[in-house]
Amino acid sequence: MVFKQIKNICCVGAGYVGGPTMAIIALKCPDITVNVVDLNAQRVKEWNSESLPIFEPGLYEIVKQVRGKNLFFSTEVEKCIAEADMVFLSVNTPTKTFGMGAGCAANLRYLELAARTIAKVSTSDKIIVEKSTVPVRTAATLRRIFAENNKEFTLEVINNPEFLAEGTAINDLLHPHRMLIGGENTESGQAAVQALADIYAVWVPRDRIIT
Repeated sequence: MVFKQIKNICCVGAGYVGGPTMAIIALKCPDITVNVVDLNAQRVKEWNSESLPIFEPGLYEIVKQVRGKNLFFSTEVEKCIAEADMVFLSVNTPTKTFGMGAGCAANLRYLELAARTIAKVSTSDKIIVEKSTVPVRTAATLRRIFAENNKEFTLEVINNPEFLAEGTAINDLLHPHRMLIGGENTESGQAAVQALADIYAVWVPRDRIIT
């Protein structure tokens, strides 16, 4: 299986990982439309203002350069997911406050909600990039949700863990020591991994992209 060339990316979650990562992709890949969506209207408003919701050296200058051109921030979650070829999941995974694993296990409620939304609105094959700081088994959970709720299209889940440090996030994104991408060892899984690797390879040396 070959995924079509990625022309439209949606990132669910306009937080510390999603915002800067998508700003860099938009900057380096001007032919790709990048939509960052969040249900938090105040946060979206701040991303569209002079006063961004997070401060990282160099971030505002980059956002200002591409915002409104090929980088957009909105609350139109379902619309942007439906139109995307690739969807990054960068939602909050707060620590559980109740039940088994309280205090240490991640609460995957937001991630599962995002996955159900993707399954519901998808009318084409998509690559789903797991970008949140989540447990290893989460990909299996996402695959189960997709299999149960959308049997018509391929929703291929791949992992792309984040190595951003506060204060150096932009430099970390522009010059990563390594970029890890993992997927299932199937034709579809490897095609999805390759599609994301090709995007990063626009500015990251191939030998730093580990698949």
